[in-house]
Amino acid sequence: MLNLSTARLRFERYTMDDVPLVLELVTNQMVMNYIGNGQVKDIDYATHLIERMLEQYKNFDNYGLHKLIHKETGAFIGHAGLVAQLLDDAFEIELGYWIAPAYWQQGYGFEAAEALKHYADEEMYLERYVSAIQVGNTGSKQIALKNGMQLEKVIEMEGKQVEIYVIENEIEFEEE
Repeated sequence: MLNLSTARLRFERYTMDDVPLVLELVTNQMVMNYIGNGQVKDIDYATHLIERMLEQYKNFDNYGLHKLIHKETGAFIGHAGLVAQLLDDAFEIELGYWIAPAYWQQGYGFEAAEALKHYADEEMYLERYVSAIQVGNTGSKQIALKNGMQLEKVIEMEGKQVEIYVIENEIEFEEE
């Protein structure tokens, strides 16, 4: 289980009881503007998203989106995680995050992304992971760059231009 927290945030696994929380995100046009095809979704999408995350937890342990809970208030502010994805016909680990608009411009996206970067580098020893960011999503682009990611390429996903930002680490293994 992912045991990750920051100064202000706690990462928690989703359960099926969290469908209303995800529904708040996926029915918000401001959140969904740069997700997928840019359209708001419904309860079926929210349910499927949680089912997919539960499957990732089961198959890949610490991978998957996790709820972001504000430590001080207990409020759900969004989700973030390292998610197994198929991007541009390649299996990738994506560092992703969705933050509720009430919490934008307060550093929560970067705080979550920075914690995930540290976890990916120092605990999981990932050689490579990416962030897929739609062209025009300047907030997420700034977070990726501040987090040390480099633009690798631009691809098309669901009819949208998506920039792929990457971190590639050289992993050295000690010989016995």
